[in-house]
Amino acid sequence: MDDAEVAKSEAETEREECEDEELPITTTTKNALITTQLGPCDVYPHRVKVSIIGVGKIGIACAIAILMRRMASEVCLIDHDSNKASAEAEDIQHVGAFLGCPLVTGTSDFSMVKESAVVIICTRETAPGESPNVRHNFKVFKKIIPAVARFACKSVILVVTQPTDVMSYIAWKLSGFPSNRVLGIGTLIDCARFQDFVSRRLNVARSSVTCMVVGAQGDMAGILYSIMNYYRILDRVSFVVPIWSSIQVGGMKLRDINPRIGEQDDPEKWYEISDNVKNVGTQLEEKKGSCCWGVAVSTAEIVDAIVRNTKVVLPASTHILSCAHGTDKDVYMSVPCVIGREGVYCTVRQKLSEQEKSAVQTCADSIRSILRECGILQETNHETE
Repeated sequence: MDDAEVAKSEAETEREECEDEELPITTTTKNALITTQLGPCDVYPHRVKVSIIGVGKIGIACAIAILMRRMASEVCLIDHDSNKASAEAEDIQHVGAFLGCPLVTGTSDFSMVKESAVVIICTRETAPGESPNVRHNFKVFKKIIPAVARFACKSVILVVTQPTDVMSYIAWKLSGFPSNRVLGIGTLIDCARFQDFVSRRLNVARSSVTCMVVGAQGDMAGILYSIMNYYRILDRVSFVVPIWSSIQVGGMKLRDINPRIGEQDDPEKWYEISDNVKNVGTQLEEKKGSCCWGVAVSTAEIVDAIVRNTKVVLPASTHILSCAHGTDKDVYMSVPCVIGREGVYCTVRQKLSEQEKSAVQTCADSIRSILRECGILQETNHETE
């Protein structure tokens, strides 16, 4: 290297050193507090996203129940009223430090359900004493279910909208999902009530009582009759079917002790508990309005089974197309299900009495009648074809 090149190199070095000295040193509170800054991350490293469509009392209660158990890192609230959805989300987000620091968002944009593990359908909620409008709910589902199927094609759809069994069938047909990935909360809340009433009578912990309730959630008969104008022809009945042979306490079946338990000729009148299970929901709604907390906690239990893949057995509304549970109808109805990451893995058979089989068959026939009278059965079958 000659003298000219050496001089040029030294001059450039001095100029660079001068430029470095002239650069201001930028210090922010964040930079001073946190030593290493990683680039922005688009997704959580262990992300579990749950979306809730319908931000009414039940929808918000479901969000709180899920967040309190810290089973989701992200909850997306979706409602036709975007202002309400975003306000509810921000209200929860403010106290996120006490909920495991989740991301809570609110919007009216259905594309935000993308990458959800579970999509909970809570629209439309009914007023106390009001029967669900199946035809209106069907129109709403025509808009939201295809959007969910498009943007969250790998999700599990969990239907809370009443009547759950009917709307679960509709959601399955409209989504094009395999039936295992569309389910409803079904009789889970009825089963919890059954468990509670039995535990009170025996004065033991609820967790020490195992039992099962199948059939349809809610007053399915009232919905059927309001649609078909059958009030003068048939008596109002409930299609919630408690399985008395399933009750065990500490491994002991109560029916082994009292063979007539739950029957009308039972001298101990245990059948009164069946009546309480069937009627308590309506009674509570008359006193307090929507039974949002019972429904929400039951919903969170199913969500937990899905996101953690627990394979727990819970009563849920699922597709039935066999005589294994007393019916040969193509319906959605509540039976014991093994629930995990892919939704319903399988169902668990129950040993039903003749009376219970008859009640289950009546329930299935009624669900089919609702679908048929509303024009849903033919239309959804035609769309599937």
